Amino acid sequence: MLYLLFEDKSLIEYCRSFGIVLGLLAKPRVILEEGRKHVTTSLFIVPHRDLAYQLLHWIESIVRELKPEPKLMSIVQVLVRGSEKSHEKLMEEIEETPPHILICTPQAFLEVHKMDSEAMQLGRLSTVVVDEVDYLVPTVVKDRKNSYWKAYEKASKKIRMHPGPTREILDKIYARRKELWENQYDPEEDEEGRYNSVEEWRNSVEAEEEIPQLVMSSATLRVHLKDYLFGESGWLNGYNLVKINGVIPGAAQGEEKKKSGKTEHSILVVSDTGVRNVDGAVERLSEECEMGREAEGEADGIRPITQTRVYDTPSPFNPVALEAIAAAFALDVPAFALLVLPSSAPVRRAVHELQSLGVNAQGLDMLDGRVRTADPTLLVATLATTRGLDLPSLTHVFVLGIPEGPAVSGLTVDAYLHVSGRVGRFGRSGRVVSVVEAADEAKMARILGAIGEIPVQFKQLI
Repeated sequence: MLYLLFEDKSLIEYCRSFGIVLGLLAKPRVILEEGRKHVTTSLFIVPHRDLAYQLLHWIESIVRELKPEPKLMSIVQVLVRGSEKSHEKLMEEIEETPPHILICTPQAFLEVHKMDSEAMQLGRLSTVVVDEVDYLVPTVVKDRKNSYWKAYEKASKKIRMHPGPTREILDKIYARRKELWENQYDPEEDEEGRYNSVEEWRNSVEAEEEIPQLVMSSATLRVHLKDYLFGESGWLNGYNLVKINGVIPGAAQGEEKKKSGKTEHSILVVSDTGVRNVDGAVERLSEECEMGREAEGEADGIRPITQTRVYDTPSPFNPVALEAIAAAFALDVPAFALLVLPSSAPVRRAVHELQSLGVNAQGLDMLDGRVRTADPTLLVATLATTRGLDLPSLTHVFVLGIPEGPAVSGLTVDAYLHVSGRVGRFGRSGRVVSVVEAADEAKMARILGAIGEIPVQFKQLI
């Protein structure tokens, strides 16, 4: 099994997902002797459909270069909610042409599995990948010493009652491994003396029963999640475990940061009277960011959503905040930017209101691959639908409010790291601009402090 720990917030995340794809493509196909029929070799679980389609487009680009070119459906298929095909049709295609790699969101997979438990042939898998595992397998911090202990107990009870689809899938696939973990072998009780140690017994049984490899990865893996994965879950075999982190071998800390590019972080505080920089913001580190305007660029897998609907209901957004984002976008963005909204915020409504302010705003949708546009574009999405995506031309991320996610000491640091990780990749410059109201100013500043960043002034707007 393989366990991946990536803590770099830029370069490594892109390499991580693409590297896993290459590894899965290189694995040999599993073939049933009866009829020489292929079966699905690898299950790739991702948090949302846009990431599933990005992985699909990567594989499609690779397959096109093969001679002779194989049928794409035999290499990869996608199983997600909101697809143009029904679950019944997708299940029929998977049964007729089992793909080498099945990319899915957990809920869609469970729905199809419950329709026909034999369709997925879970017993034939050789590898299961769970990307963004910290999001798909939520856990909570254990610390009786702080004031959040009651909140921990409440959150733990909620997880026990509603474990989530990813846990349910892994419990099904790795039920046998969990059984082995709970009933350890004792060499002293083995009269035949078949094994010299628990390790030898465990690895031998798993190899004989062909329990599939498990790969779990994320850019942020806290201690409490690792404790759960290595202990309570029972999904992992601790005697056959590989951990990979994102540190560049032989590189000093300064060299590592230089290779990863520089991302500037700004906080704009909005109120009825206007917009200002957060207290303590410093001068911008470089007046000219090396971002470059693309005269005829590609939107990195984005399909624009045309917004024509007229809304009669009151806006859920602070108008000053949207105006600040629109102005900042017009003044500072050369090509592509991303606006991340709270999870409950209506994306289409935000697109509509930004368009009314003159912004070329589009909803993020990876379904149709790439489109060409010469105009600067603001992509609008929620945090949940941006995790893991790679958008190479992106230079700015705007964040409306404080990113939502599991809190550590009351701060949603990991959620912010995933947002800011969309820019500053491969040595490129990037900028993250958080737009908050005065009540959240201090909390947002503490989040930046927790990751060692100092807010930079946004002079263009003030």
